[in-house]
Amino acid sequence: MTKTSTSKNNVNLPTPNMFQPKTDIESDAEIDLFYDQIKGKLDRLATNPQDETINKILAYSRAK
Repeated sequence: MTKTSTSKNNVNLPTPNMFQPKTDIESDAEIDLFYDQIKGKLDRLATNPQDETINKILAYSRAK
């Protein structure tokens, strides 16, 4: 027979301050900042993809 038990210590539970909800304004500001940081790279990728990327897409489309 197997005996199991549960620890009485709550070591794996999150602390009350671990997940503090952010306001919508803070979340929107973070998203805007992140987008501003990657916008140039996304624009270059959309207008000038690498040949390797195109070849991977074509190979995938042929395989299906």
